[in-house]
Amino acid sequence: MPDTPLSSLDSRQQRLLANAQRAQEKGNAEYVVTACGEILNDHPGCLPVRQLQRMAQLRESGKGGWMDKAVSGLTNFPFSLGGKGCSPEKSLVRADKILSEDPRSLAGLKLLAEASAALDWPATVAFALEAIREIEPKNKDNLLALGEAWLAADKPDEALKVADALLRLNSV
Repeated sequence: MPDTPLSSLDSRQQRLLANAQRAQEKGNAEYVVTACGEILNDHPGCLPVRQLQRMAQLRESGKGGWMDKAVSGLTNFPFSLGGKGCSPEKSLVRADKILSEDPRSLAGLKLLAEASAALDWPATVAFALEAIREIEPKNKDNLLALGEAWLAADKPDEALKVADALLRLNSV
């Protein structure tokens, strides 16, 4: 089952997405997160909606202080455990919960990538691994997985860019 295209959203969800995009332009991150979350409840594999939601989550997460992030990390720690053995759908729910609290959570992003791979959403896998790359640009294991994800998503040019980055890391 490939990633869900925007064309599969019904007219109500299309309007909700359009409203979320306008809210993003106006800086209303809270509305964007809520609206995208509602759409993702029905279509969790819709990558453009997930991308919009992540931008808003990152914008919104900049508001909290270090104490909020520390508490978020501690409260989300149990959710990051036990992704193996769960159904991909449950893992996806866990990943979304973690990322709603801390969009920069490596555990949440890895769980999103694993669940998306199990659900055969290659572009969403690449999306999650790219987010990890932003946080850990020198993580060779992630770069290798990202290159493979881009190949699975039928984006060989992106895979080559990742391979070049990996070669540059190995030559240093």
